[in-house]
Amino acid sequence: MVIMKDLPLDIGTFSNLIENDYIYVDKTKFIHEIYKPGKKFFLSRPRRFGKSLFVSTLKELFRGNKKLFKGLYIYDKWDWEETYPVIHLDLNVDGTSSDELENSLNDLIERIARNFSVELYGSNLKSRFTNLIIEIHNKYNKKLVVLIDEYDKPIIDNITNYNLAEANRETLNNFYGILKSSEEFIQFIFITGVTKLSKTSIFSGLNNVTDITLDYPCICGYTQKELEYYFKDHISKFSVDNNVSNSDLLSLIKEWYNGYSWDGKNKVYNPYSILSLFFKGQFNNYWFESGTPSFLIDFIRNNNNINNNNLSNNNINTLFNSNKTIRGAFPNFRLKKLNFTTLLLQTGYLTIKEADIVVGELPLYKLAIPNKEVNDSLFASIITEYTNDDSEDVVLLSKKILDEIIKKDNSGLQNSFNNLISSIPSLLYGNIKKRDLIESFYHGMLLSWFKLMGFFIEGEVLTSTGRLDAVLKKRDLVVIIEIKYGLTESLDKMVNKAVSQIKDEKYYLQYTDYNVVLLGVAFGDREVKSHVEPLNI
Repeated sequence: MVIMKDLPLDIGTFSNLIENDYIYVDKTKFIHEIYKPGKKFFLSRPRRFGKSLFVSTLKELFRGNKKLFKGLYIYDKWDWEETYPVIHLDLNVDGTSSDELENSLNDLIERIARNFSVELYGSNLKSRFTNLIIEIHNKYNKKLVVLIDEYDKPIIDNITNYNLAEANRETLNNFYGILKSSEEFIQFIFITGVTKLSKTSIFSGLNNVTDITLDYPCICGYTQKELEYYFKDHISKFSVDNNVSNSDLLSLIKEWYNGYSWDGKNKVYNPYSILSLFFKGQFNNYWFESGTPSFLIDFIRNNNNINNNNLSNNNINTLFNSNKTIRGAFPNFRLKKLNFTTLLLQTGYLTIKEADIVVGELPLYKLAIPNKEVNDSLFASIITEYTNDDSEDVVLLSKKILDEIIKKDNSGLQNSFNNLISSIPSLLYGNIKKRDLIESFYHGMLLSWFKLMGFFIEGEVLTSTGRLDAVLKKRDLVVIIEIKYGLTESLDKMVNKAVSQIKDEKYYLQYTDYNVVLLGVAFGDREVKSHVEPLNI
């Protein structure tokens, strides 16, 4: 009987994981590659991606706990005679006000002082942190290693409140600034976070921080090779328990959870999703449901103003845009004017799918939603913002609509669209109507449903004869959509015009090698009419 190692779900402490013989995916090769005395590194990754475990690994390494690393890559490559005192700052602290944040930081450095048995001096946070570093250095006559985990959490947790987020940013800026004035006492600095705030906004006093976010794409997360090696026994057990072949199971796992990339070539799995999959023994949206930040849905709801109360078609259309790109370095996160694409990329809802590197030019990165888990969860959450339905009902109705389109079932499709319209809350509908945004609201809601069905969407596609509203692609199926909205003309006339426009303008010409379906949808005052038919030419 094979005895499988336990799964380290929700265990982010390296010593706990090793001492209790949990599965550990060896990432020490990256530590060996990056470590240089005096260097300062920054790494951005989404939540639950293994950042804390990586920091904990660094902590034990610099402390010289050699026995924990037996059998790992770095074991015979590290100078175990050289140890360093380690200041580990976990910024998972109270940031509900700038005063509470300062109190939390004071408590944090007092705890570190007690652990090192040194006395703190100074009347304020800045001086006390400075003296902590000096006192530890003097006691051990050695330079310190400083590890900062989730450096931006007090800011991100309050992103919907600009004034508080800005106040916390200022507090952290002053706090981290001590590291610059204390450089002579510091051997190495490693900083992690979800967002990459510009150096001028939070690390203005800390020069020469090397951002390795794009340089080491596999430093966190599991590669395909790591998945199949470290989880071999769990894969086999899952296959047997569910009567599915290993190859089919691996294909499903890849579709659901793979696809995150920071260079467009190397793809990794989210560790939390993989560990949850094998722990629970079933596929589900684990990462998304483990704590999707409320500010993300708030930002989707609003049009670059987190305090507005209307759904933003501009923000939602960002998710439908197949040409999402960034150029140059990993983009900075700006509090004053949040960029939705940057927000989605840094929080893990978009990832780098392709990199276009040309000598002499800035690199161009193409972005996309990483996998099925993120796609389905994200669009189900968006649709629940449009309707009164919960996420389970949303998923069921989306599957029903897809089946009706494939079967060209006009009666069933009409009933489904009627149910969709009836689920829109009156208050939300009224707010949208007041702002004259109802047409874009319907457009965004409809395309969100199709994204949930797994379609690749091209919106507002230019053809030689005009511009069609959307093309949906899923394997060999192509759905060409024309959407109409009006309050004076009958829905029957509008939906007939929509289908006729597709035919008359020959929007289908470039898709004749596919199984093409034509779909016209007309919206009125809280009512809808649809018509679906096959392409006959």
